[in-house]
Amino acid sequence: MPHDPAPILIVANPVAGHFSHRRLMRLADRLDRLGLGLDIRLTRHSGELTDIAADLPSSVRTLVVGGGDGSINEAITGIIRRDGDGPALSVLPFGTANVLAHELGLPFSPEKLAERIAADRRAPLHLGMVGERPFALMVSAGFDADIVHAVDAPFKRRWGKLAYGWRGLTLALTRKGRDVTVIADGETIACRIAVVTTARFYGGPLMITRHTHATEPGLRLVTLAEDSPATLLRAAVALALGRLDRLAAVQDRAVREVRFSGDGILMQIDGDRMETTGAIVRAGQIIEVIS
Repeated sequence: MPHDPAPILIVANPVAGHFSHRRLMRLADRLDRLGLGLDIRLTRHSGELTDIAADLPSSVRTLVVGGGDGSINEAITGIIRRDGDGPALSVLPFGTANVLAHELGLPFSPEKLAERIAADRRAPLHLGMVGERPFALMVSAGFDADIVHAVDAPFKRRWGKLAYGWRGLTLALTRKGRDVTVIADGETIACRIAVVTTARFYGGPLMITRHTHATEPGLRLVTLAEDSPATLLRAAVALALGRLDRLAAVQDRAVREVRFSGDGILMQIDGDRMETTGAIVRAGQIIEVIS
C-alpha cells in the first residue's frame, strides 16, 4: 500500500558528474538514525526534477537535491510554481562545480549534511529571473557561455572541471571574440563577457564579486571589456585569487534590470546552456534553503 509522504524527499540525478550511490545511502542512513522520515527518488530524464518539485505534497518540508547546479535550477523552477508553499531546499553535491553548495557553506560529507538538515536552520535564497526562467546563481553571455556550449555532457562526465579548462584554453586561442552589448538600468555597456550574478562564488569556490551573496537581495553585473588570451589569463588568475575586481578591464556594479544582445552571442544559466534571449534579467522570488 502507498505510504504517506515523508517530510524529507531526496531526489538524485544519477547522471550527474559525481553521482555516488554510496554517498546517497550514507545521507539516508544518517537521517534515519536521527529519526527523520525520508523518501528517495532517482530522476530518469532532464526536466523531471522540475515536475517533482512543483507537485510535491505540502507535507514534504525539505527537498534535498542530489546533483549539480543544473539539477538545482530544475528544482527551483518547480518550487516557484508553488506560489509560496514550497519546501526548503538542500543540496547533496554531485555536480562538477557545485557553486551553490560552496556559496551556502554546505558540508560535502553526507553525515554532516544530514545534521544540517536535522537542525532545519533556514535562510532566504534570492533568485534571479531571465524573463520567466529563474536562476539560483548567474546568467551570462560571452566567452564563459561559449565554453559552456562547447562542453557536452559525456565530455564533462569524463573530465569534470578539466573539461572546462581544456575547452576554455582552446577557445581562447582559436575563437574570434564577439561583442556583448549590455543595457543595465538604461546605460549601454560594450564588453566581451557579461555575468549577472546573485552569488559571490562562480565556477566552484571562486569569488567573482565580494559585494553580494545568494542569501542577500540584489544583483551584480560583472563585465570584462576584452577577451584577448592575455586578458583572459590575467582574469583567470585574478578569479582564482579572489581579486577579479582589481583588473582594469573588469567592472562590478549593482543593477536592477539588464538585457544582453549581440550578433552570434551565446548564453548560459547556472552553468548550463540556454537559448540566447533579449529578455530582461531582474531579481526574482525568494525561497528557503537549509544553511
